[in-house]
Amino acid sequence: MPKKKLIFLGSTVIVAILVGAFIWKVMTPKKVETAYKNYEGRVFYEIFVRAFNDSNNDGIGDLKGITAKLDYLEDLGIRGLWLMPITKATSYHGYDTEDYYQIDEDYGTLEDLKELIKEAHKRDIKVVMDLVINHTSSQHPYFKEASKDEKSAYRDYYIWTTDMSKEFERSPMATMAWARNGTKQELYYAMFDKGMPELNYDNPKVEEEMKQVAKYYLDMDIDGFRLDAAKWIYNEKEKNIDFWNRFQEYVHEQSPEAILIGEVWDAPYNICEYAGVLDSFFDFNVGESILNGINNGSLSNVVYNYKMIEEMYKEEKASFVLAPFLTNHDQNRVMNILREDTDKMKVAAAIYLTLPGTPFVYYGEEIGMTGAKPDEHIREPFIWSGTDREQNTTWIDSTNDVAKVALDTQIEDSGSLYHLYREIIHLRNTYQALSIGDIEEVKTPNGKVFAMKRAYENEVIYIVANLNNEQQEVILDEGTYKALFSSLNDQGQLDTQYNNQVTLKTGEILIVLKQN
Repeated sequence: MPKKKLIFLGSTVIVAILVGAFIWKVMTPKKVETAYKNYEGRVFYEIFVRAFNDSNNDGIGDLKGITAKLDYLEDLGIRGLWLMPITKATSYHGYDTEDYYQIDEDYGTLEDLKELIKEAHKRDIKVVMDLVINHTSSQHPYFKEASKDEKSAYRDYYIWTTDMSKEFERSPMATMAWARNGTKQELYYAMFDKGMPELNYDNPKVEEEMKQVAKYYLDMDIDGFRLDAAKWIYNEKEKNIDFWNRFQEYVHEQSPEAILIGEVWDAPYNICEYAGVLDSFFDFNVGESILNGINNGSLSNVVYNYKMIEEMYKEEKASFVLAPFLTNHDQNRVMNILREDTDKMKVAAAIYLTLPGTPFVYYGEEIGMTGAKPDEHIREPFIWSGTDREQNTTWIDSTNDVAKVALDTQIEDSGSLYHLYREIIHLRNTYQALSIGDIEEVKTPNGKVFAMKRAYENEVIYIVANLNNEQQEVILDEGTYKALFSSLNDQGQLDTQYNNQVTLKTGEILIVLKQN
């Protein structure tokens, strides 16, 4: 086992109380945007299909609706999509699969998926889909047969016991582990929900069948899979690691460039071994640290911590790519955590969108959508228009301030959150230092000045922010600098040239490119 470095995860990360209204400006880069050859460095966009865009006026988002909005996503700078579950399922969320080989009828058809992939690839946008293989729905034909007949060929696809004393046993997640099979004196293992019986991977036929599911979609040119609850194929880490190693070998034999992105939600020390068998996974700790730091009004080692975490994972596999994000479909939305403070949200976005790896934007985050548990309200309709409400899906009533967050409103406002996302993502796409460059911590005059350095070959870019109530000086490497991005209060003017000593106004965020 490689030696692991000490990481102070308890440190808070950043403070961001910005003063006044900002005028957001970007100096148009002369370079063209990077044509990515692989997964690393892209910005991905997570979509709950039901909520995104409706193509047939039934109020429910669908695959054709996403295809219709690819131009929007391309213009935003998105270079990858993660589709939350799209296969036939029992529940609205799709994590209880009834048929792995069919698209949920609300979302369209297999032909619609093929068309979405084809059109996305024309725009250099990769497409990955949720693959939920821990469990099926209790309405899956295999489970329905197995639950009725102990002699069924599918009985051993699931985990059973007649020890009724286990009925109130807790799983390693502290959930109820077992569910009763109707009125029978027997239980089946279902650690997530009684409607989602866990599959038995001690049966080799189950593993083989799920490999065939993966091949089915790889043959349609899907670019890879987001692996739901990757920690819980087994309740033992060693057996999990062995399983995912076999699975990734099979997937990469079928498609060498396929991406396997794991949901492995735990402290870095507990999950680093997964970096040796997966291509990427989400870093929950970084997002939580950024948001906690902003709310706590203090700054510490975000760059140091991120760099140490990334290095620890790369010791397991050099090609591993970390996936930073702020929140996703399992967490309250960012704007709720930041108490609907758009200025704080802008700072959080500016930081994580310039970190190494492959950032993931949760749909609606770029327009400041709100949402708090229960889960349905974290997955509300994307607000395309505040005036023409028929443009928005209606699968559930929105609790958002529609007039405020609507995309059409934000497009008209140059200082909106949407414009910040678009501008920073395009900078990331243009400069390799921001997408695939190294990261370094930069010494600052005090704890309320944030600074990091990104460098790739001869390209050097600094991201700095002054979180004090007065202007601050930051010393960069010797040289001259061009401003690529600046946020200034409404009294400020954007300077385009800097020497190595940069004066930051109160609340200013600055991205500069070293010229010599």
